[in-house]
Amino acid sequence: MSARRPPAAAERARLAAALARYAPRGAVRVAEALAAVAVNRRRRAARLWNGAFAEALPAFEDAFAGLPERPPGEDAAWAAVCRRIAARALGGARPDPTAGAWCAALGASGAPAHAPILTARIGAYAFFRAEEADT
Repeated sequence: MSARRPPAAAERARLAAALARYAPRGAVRVAEALAAVAVNRRRRAARLWNGAFAEALPAFEDAFAGLPERPPGEDAAWAAVCRRIAARALGGARPDPTAGAWCAALGASGAPAHAPILTARIGAYAFFRAEEADT
């Protein structure tokens, strides 16, 4: 493990903070799916780059580009839920509800050009990836 790689606790805190900002409060299934997208996006980048840029993996927030950011709140209960979801997603403790998606969109805006395959719809969100074997 590289000395530049952030510790696991810091990674969990960053993902949890991103979930608290982008997942609708109280929508646990959506938050789990968004966490899976962020983790899938990082894994995909590491695989495509073949580890060459291990210290420059994409920020978790990059996975949520184009999604509405929620106003900051002092909801301690939701923050705790986001921390648990982040820990499970980073630890691979649950199956991926998005079937390998690494791109999320709100509503029926259509598939982005770089990820045209719809893998799941959860709540008002659609999840996409580029190829059938892109897992």
